[in-house]
Amino acid sequence: MDISSAADRLEQARRTLRGLPLFSRDPAGLTEGDAWAIAAEVDRRRASAGGHRTGYKLGWTSEAMRAALGIDAPNFGSLWDDMAAQGTLALSRLRHPKAEPEFAFRAGRTLEGPDVDAADVRRSGRWAVALEVVDPRWENYDFTWLDNTADGSSGAAYALGQFVEVDQPPEELELTMTIDGEHRSGEGRAAMGSPAEAVAYLVRELARRGARLEEGMVVLTGGITAPVDLRPGLAIDVSSPQLGSCSLTCE
Repeated sequence: MDISSAADRLEQARRTLRGLPLFSRDPAGLTEGDAWAIAAEVDRRRASAGGHRTGYKLGWTSEAMRAALGIDAPNFGSLWDDMAAQGTLALSRLRHPKAEPEFAFRAGRTLEGPDVDAADVRRSGRWAVALEVVDPRWENYDFTWLDNTADGSSGAAYALGQFVEVDQPPEELELTMTIDGEHRSGEGRAAMGSPAEAVAYLVRELARRGARLEEGMVVLTGGITAPVDLRPGLAIDVSSPQLGSCSLTCE
C-alpha cells in the first residue's frame, strides 16, 4: 500500500468528516507493517504542522473485548494537544463518536526500554479517571485491527480527572460511568490485568520503535466498560472512590 496516499486519505477524512472505505479491503492489501507506517506518517505530519503529542492511547487492552471481536493483540495511537476536552465536547467536528471510561496514567519520569514492567510503572507516576472519545475515520465500525491501527487506534478526544498517587495495586482501582441514569462499572484489571501492565506494554512497544514515554505524558490504558454512542445534550460522568471524577457534556 502507498503509505503517503493512505495518510492523505486519513487526513482528508478527519477534516471533511467523510468516512473512508476500509484499507484492509483495498486490492493493494494492508499489512501490519503498512498499518504502523501509515499511523507514523500521520503523526509525523501532525507534528510538522505544529501539533504537540501529549501521550498515547491504548486500544483493545480488554481480553474479553479482544475475544469477542476476534482480535489477537492490543494496539495504540497518539494523543495530541487539540484532542483534550475541557468539560464539553463539540460533536460538530466528529462523525460517529463513542466514549468509554478508562484509567489514565501520567508519567512522573521518563520510562523507556524493553524491560519496563508493571512494578516500574507503579513507582513512576500518578493515576486519574478519564473519558476517551473514539471516532473512526472509516465508513462504519466494521473495521479490522489493521484498519484501526492505521487510524491511530481511532483516537479523537479525551477528558481527564485529577491525577493522584495511589497506594493500592492499580488493578484494584474501580470506576463507574453514569449516562442517562445508567451505571456501568469496572476495575483496573480489565486493562491487561492491570493498567500498570498496559502502560508497561506501551513502553516496551515504543522501545521497539526507538521511542519512549516522556515525563509528563499521559497514557489512556483502554476501555473498562462497553462504550456509549454520543449525541448532543448527553452528559457523562466517570467516578472512582480512589481517584475522584471527570465529566463531559456533548454539544
